[in-house]
Amino acid sequence: MSEGSFLVDCPCCEARIEVDKRTGKVLRHWKKPEIKKGADPLQEAFKKMKDDKSRLNDYFSNAGKSMEDKKKELEEKFKQEKKRIEDSGDTSKPINPMDLD
Repeated sequence: MSEGSFLVDCPCCEARIEVDKRTGKVLRHWKKPEIKKGADPLQEAFKKMKDDKSRLNDYFSNAGKSMEDKKKELEEKFKQEKKRIEDSGDTSKPINPMDLD
């Protein structure tokens, strides 16, 4: 929340709204958090945090594995291209784009 805004809790939908003091325009709108009746809000928040943490851990561990797989794939493509060039017997130097001026 900035200095030029204030928060309002809507009595109808119980949402939280951030309003600009000068213009009266809505800057942000947060929906009411869904809380199960009879459930402990702290336990629900803790459970959600644990679920988010496990989801993020899975994502990052899979991202590392994915990067390793991509690296192996690119190295294999490089080896194949290098072998193709050696087999063709082409020893000419590739054209340098900077020399085309």
